[in-house]
Amino acid sequence: MAERVLTLSQPQIKRNEPVPVAVQSYWGMVRRRLVRDKITMFALGLLIFMVVISLASPWIGTHLLGFDPTSTDLLSRNQPPTWATDAWPLFQSFTQSCQNNAHCDWAQWGHILQRAAAGIGQCFTNGAPCHWMGTDDAGRDVLTRGVYGGRISLRIGVWVAGVSMTLGVLMGLLSGYYATTFIDDIINAIIMTLGSIPLLFLLIILSRIFQPGPEGLAILIGAFGWMGLSRLIRGQIFSVREREYVIAARAIGTPSWRIMVRHVLPNVASIIIVSAVFNIAGAIIAEAGLSYLGVGIGPPLASWGNMMQGSLGNFTDAPWLVITPGIFIFLATLSIYLLGDGLRDALDPTL
Repeated sequence: MAERVLTLSQPQIKRNEPVPVAVQSYWGMVRRRLVRDKITMFALGLLIFMVVISLASPWIGTHLLGFDPTSTDLLSRNQPPTWATDAWPLFQSFTQSCQNNAHCDWAQWGHILQRAAAGIGQCFTNGAPCHWMGTDDAGRDVLTRGVYGGRISLRIGVWVAGVSMTLGVLMGLLSGYYATTFIDDIINAIIMTLGSIPLLFLLIILSRIFQPGPEGLAILIGAFGWMGLSRLIRGQIFSVREREYVIAARAIGTPSWRIMVRHVLPNVASIIIVSAVFNIAGAIIAEAGLSYLGVGIGPPLASWGNMMQGSLGNFTDAPWLVITPGIFIFLATLSIYLLGDGLRDALDPTL
């Protein structure tokens, strides 16, 4: 009887069949890092929320809040939030107890919270418009002006970032590529001259002379805020301009402008993106500071800065005039700084 022999045979592999390889681009890696970063995604969502409510401020003011940012009511000046009308006297009594006595009368907080909760319920049930964050010294609704103020402050931030990025990238690119030449010397002389001028005093003088609008103020801030980015890009281009692909492009006769745009600039794109994000936050703070000093955006336009300026000296009598624009500035700058920090980590190829 013949024996059956079992043999194992391996499947034949086709030599010419290509093996699929998963290839991930640089920007795909950046996108994956950003999606996995929960803090950056939270900051992005918060920033989108701030932009949306600012763009939709006319609809929000008309249909949700029920007030116009420029309508005045002198009979309702410096009124506390509607829901805190009954709780505000108790809160003032609590602050006085902290100032006059050795200890604060913390027992009053139970009544304060009880009356505040009742006031919030009345605002939701009455149907009449409520001043959720009180009124200012002209009787205007503070929350409505805060929502409208984002249209000015955020727009100035974007304009400043655009102007400073354009000048900084152009000057840094030319200075770094033509290092140790007369072009580099001229640009460095300009940077040193502008850097030696006190920026705050210069902006105050120019704002007082020209009295610019939002775009004009943004151009003034951006025209004197590009030097730091220019130096940063110049330092990075020192190493990029000596790499093999740049030398090869220069050897085959590629024009200098094409080498800078196609080969040098993409290698510093991550720095430009992160700096642009940070410049938006810096511009918002700069506008707030100038408007607080009375040389920024003036009435009747509402910005977070001139809202702070209008609250000067009222922090103890009407703290909502300071708290409301402060909250908007804090949330906007916090989201921008967190987003910029996340972009900096995601765009770093060494991580």
